[in-house]
Amino acid sequence: MNRVADLGVRAALRAWHDAATYRGRREIQGRLERPGRRQLYSRWVDVRGWAVSVQGHALVVRIALNGRLLAELPVRLERAEGALAGFEGVIPLETWAPAVGLLTATAVSTSAPAVRRTLGVALIRRRRTNEREIPRASYQQTWDAVSRSLSDARYSVAGTADAGDLDKSGESTARDVMAETGMLSTDRVLEIGCGVGRVGVKMAPHCAHWTGADVSQHMLGHAREALATAGLSNADFVPLNGIDLTGIADASMDVVYCTAVFMHLDEWERFRYVVEAFRVLKPGGRVYYDNFSLLSPDGWRLFQETARLDPAARPPNVSKASTPEELLAYARHAGFEDIRMRPGTMFATILARKPR
Repeated sequence: MNRVADLGVRAALRAWHDAATYRGRREIQGRLERPGRRQLYSRWVDVRGWAVSVQGHALVVRIALNGRLLAELPVRLERAEGALAGFEGVIPLETWAPAVGLLTATAVSTSAPAVRRTLGVALIRRRRTNEREIPRASYQQTWDAVSRSLSDARYSVAGTADAGDLDKSGESTARDVMAETGMLSTDRVLEIGCGVGRVGVKMAPHCAHWTGADVSQHMLGHAREALATAGLSNADFVPLNGIDLTGIADASMDVVYCTAVFMHLDEWERFRYVVEAFRVLKPGGRVYYDNFSLLSPDGWRLFQETARLDPAARPPNVSKASTPEELLAYARHAGFEDIRMRPGTMFATILARKPR
């Protein structure tokens, strides 16, 4: 970090500390939601969050970078997502763009400027034109990079590192997969993209054998530990190459499921995994896979949020939507029958059977 940038960051830190001592610490609540931790940018920064005054003051949010005021964003009473007191803006940085900076968001009362509170800070860094990026299709490198620690891995696969939240979502997903596939206690079950074992630890107690497959060795390590901690011995783990299910025998599984994974894959890999699921399933075996749908209300909202990101801020594992028609086409062309598409507020789910 050069000296100019360093001085700017120090000024921003002082402002953050000073703001925390104002009366607004008690009178204003809120949070900076974006940008995230150590975010990259190239041309602009997407800023959003929420703020509310306990006393009912009208608020603006001042966005500063290295102590320099960039913009004042009004706090709306209601955002499109339904959350109260939202602020958001896309702030161009093409004419003034430090190599590294500390972005601060401070909510200030328009009627009583002494009432203020810093809602959050984010370290942002400008991507160098010659900086090496991880290609999106380098799935192992991408997911190993974000799963070195258990907390990072949990956040990467579920958006939260909270063990309680993961336990609830894993239980809910497992129950849905079991019900929709008609899973039996005698079934051999495969999960494509098992992550940290969030779903597998809930599935394994209800089947004869559960196999967790993932492209990341770190994820497999976390999943292996999760199932061992739960005392589950009817499981094994298979490393994937990001293309197919090499290492899993033909007609060896009764159920194959893949949930919240297709969003991180390109279309060709999505289709190959469906074809491979057909190969490894026994005759009459069932498949379950999903993705967030471009045609669903919440799916379109997620698509819009990603569209507004500076391209440099999109990680290689950024979520990509599907349409229900795309997901249905994979099952048809792979050879499945009894194909059903289940729509949802965000996800479209495909259920199908391999012919007997």
